[in-house]
Amino acid sequence: MHDRELYRQILGIQAPWEVSEVEVGLPATGVTVHIQHSGEGLACPECGANCPGLI
Repeated sequence: MHDRELYRQILGIQAPWEVSEVEVGLPATGVTVHIQHSGEGLACPECGANCPGLI
């Protein structure tokens, strides 16, 4: 299993969100997990227009 898939499962991340990167600081300084939105289904909070989002 790849580290991104492992952390997706551990954190319960579901579409349209995804784990984009995992950084493991060695020796034992921590793990940083980056998540991003696929851009699908985003809407402007003011006018309701579809927005592409930033990926």
